Amino acid sequence: MNRLVLEATQPGVFRGQCAEYCGAQHALMAFYVIAEPEPAFRRWLAQEATPAIEPADPFLRRGLDAFLRGGCGACHTIRGTRAKGPHGPDLTHVGSRRSLAAGTLDNHIGTLAGWIADSQRIKPGNLMPSMNVFVGPELRAVAAYLESLK
Repeated sequence: MNRLVLEATQPGVFRGQCAEYCGAQHALMAFYVIAEPEPAFRRWLAQEATPAIEPADPFLRRGLDAFLRGGCGACHTIRGTRAKGPHGPDLTHVGSRRSLAAGTLDNHIGTLAGWIADSQRIKPGNLMPSMNVFVGPELRAVAAYLESLK
């Protein structure tokens, strides 16, 4: 296990790069550090501890239902839902992230859909299987639901 300590001297968004060879996609392993004043950080931390909000919108509800039916919850957790997978990233607030796939993609509904449908084409060898079980409107609903998780 390695530990990395970052200390920002001013607020801002800083991009980092994986510094330890970790496999075939090492060159595509980036991360962002967002440094904020203490009060803003405490608000963010409190928000991150909250579970996902139950979708009221029928389209987003369809996305959550498809996410669960498609087996995504076997790997991923979304706190406040039945998705309690221990292997993949926790997606409770995935819509608020700046990027997907360790900095490979900007995070928005289109890239979410592309990543879900064919993650292996985007970043071969990653641990996320391409989820070609979703098509058309169902894929858009899953991506919209995940994008709504702020």
